[in-house]
Amino acid sequence: MVSIKQSKNGVQPFRIERRQAKLVFQDSGYSGLEIIAKLDVSVAVYLEMQNMTATENAMEMRDALKKFGDDILISWNLEDEDGSEVTPNADGFMTLPPKIAVDVMKAWSDACGGVGEA
Repeated sequence: MVSIKQSKNGVQPFRIERRQAKLVFQDSGYSGLEIIAKLDVSVAVYLEMQNMTATENAMEMRDALKKFGDDILISWNLEDEDGSEVTPNADGFMTLPPKIAVDVMKAWSDACGGVGEA
């Protein structure tokens, strides 16, 4: 028997389904790199990322990179130059060369391009 959860007014609640994005870098120097990232983040995280990445302040950009690593990045197939796995979190993200970090964030931003569109 299936039980349907209903609110006080008798309307069935709507459950948010959060999507993920698979970022694949085929046409760049990162061929083979695959990253799984949260696509549907909270409005607060989205606005924070927009605000922090629109700055030239190094400390705010550092905070944006760390926030990406902790709040958006889920997994990746990334190893460092020694063949050691790079942990998919803020600490791991902060070990990347700046160009790769910025390119990853741009790929995520491009994947989020449809935010707010119906």
